[in-house]
Amino acid sequence: MVLLLLSVPALTQTAPNLGQTSSFAIVSDTFTNTTPGTVVEGDVCFTTGPVVAPTVNGSQQTPCPAQVGLDQDSARSELDAQSCTPLGAAVALDTVSVGGGPPGEFPPGCYSSTGAMSITTGGTVTLTGDGVYIFRPDGALNSGANSRVMTANGACSDSVFWTPSGGTTIGANAAFVGTVFRGTAAGLSITLGDSASLEGRALAYGSTVTTDNNVIAVPQACAEPGTGSIIVEKRTNPQGSPQSFSFTGDALGVLTDGEQIVLDNLAAGNYSSTESVPAGWQLTNIVCSDADSTGDLGTATANFVLDAGETVTCVFLNTQDGATDGTITILKQATPSDTGESFDFSGDLGNFGLMHGEFVVETRPPGTYAVSETVPAGWRLDSASCDDGSLPSAISLEAGESVTCTFSNSRAALGVPILSQGGIALFVLMLMMVAAVALRRST
Repeated sequence: MVLLLLSVPALTQTAPNLGQTSSFAIVSDTFTNTTPGTVVEGDVCFTTGPVVAPTVNGSQQTPCPAQVGLDQDSARSELDAQSCTPLGAAVALDTVSVGGGPPGEFPPGCYSSTGAMSITTGGTVTLTGDGVYIFRPDGALNSGANSRVMTANGACSDSVFWTPSGGTTIGANAAFVGTVFRGTAAGLSITLGDSASLEGRALAYGSTVTTDNNVIAVPQACAEPGTGSIIVEKRTNPQGSPQSFSFTGDALGVLTDGEQIVLDNLAAGNYSSTESVPAGWQLTNIVCSDADSTGDLGTATANFVLDAGETVTCVFLNTQDGATDGTITILKQATPSDTGESFDFSGDLGNFGLMHGEFVVETRPPGTYAVSETVPAGWRLDSASCDDGSLPSAISLEAGESVTCTFSNSRAALGVPILSQGGIALFVLMLMMVAAVALRRST
């Protein structure tokens, strides 16, 4: 383990102005995608596009606007001009202890190395605290397979920046956060391995971005200190219905299937939103990402309980009269909630990962469905239940029904060794011997 006995840097880093790049998940000259499973939440631009088209929930532009390239370079220059805490030569970030803290845990700041930066296979880097994070390796950036970069205690993915001088490789099944800039020389690419995820941006204007069954999502803007956000989301059964739904209250507006009302920079407190249910439809469920927030089907109202720095989403699920399918929602709750840990699920609804407060909504024909969770190391599954009384291993879905199954996990407590009576006696004897030796030396 590399032990850096240094205090948190006194200098405060600042986030750059990303300009037109801010809405882009992928900026590239050549965009290569090898499998159809890649999903991009954000804008994409390229000159040479992929043979296998990914799912892009955003705009696609060919080629990238020149201003995007200028803004990428300007943001990179802003980051490179900031003072950093040197970590030494080539370094594995998950082995670094800043100020004697836990290995792999970093407070806000700028960190540099004179060689490559890496995260070892299966390693974890935790960014903890509200602020800006800059990692500047004078070499390649490599995150090993099954590695993770997580945010905690107010850290925000939109304030994390990686500026290597070399190429970047994010390993298979890795979970990575932050905006990644291509290397400073032309042709230095950004590559994501099979099933890796990136909550951030891959900015490689003039170079190559390679994906392989990945999820890349532009992060939400960081909340102002002491504020939070509420989101009202609409889902319908059947999916894709053009029906409009009106909302009143703190979050007001008109939504169709898949759309959201977002209120940012709200003070901590209680908020509400009420739906006007159209004729021919039923409000069959309200699912909120936060355990303190609730939905009342009788009044068609979501009641948000918002803490400082929190984002709470409540989904209104409506079913059209005569619908032949039902909906299943899988909701994840974790304690503590701010670790950034992702939990993998598999079963009849497919394979997916969820962090605390996240959920998936699936429309399925009537039948019995099974969903299971793979519990990560260091965690335990406290409960898994469905609101219709079904077990997650046998979810019984009827036509027009909405079922929500919640998986609740908590970090496993470290075991505390308990001494037997013989062990206690031996321990006391050892203390007596140490005391005797110390007394003899003093005399």
